[in-house]
Amino acid sequence: MTGQTAVAENTSQKTSQERKELLARALQGQIADGARVESQSDHQAVVVKGHRVNHVLHLLLGFVTLGAWWLVWIAMAIFGGESRRIVSADEFGNVTVQRV
Repeated sequence: MTGQTAVAENTSQKTSQERKELLARALQGQIADGARVESQSDHQAVVVKGHRVNHVLHLLLGFVTLGAWWLVWIAMAIFGGESRRIVSADEFGNVTVQRV
């Protein structure tokens, strides 16, 4: 499922430096919300929120609880984990956040 959010609707073209500053401000907000930057170029970045599921730990917990924990593990594998978003600033200075 993908969603896109526009932060501002500008009609005049921005310089490369202005776009970098807009992206930096948007990334500060994402980081304050608990995300981390996975990769970044001049006008686009990929941010990740959440943590990977530790499958070895859940396997061991399943053995200790005679398999009962594996139900929790399955739910975490399906619904938990990491979520990624692409944050970009276009040539008009519009900052978008798109879920991938």
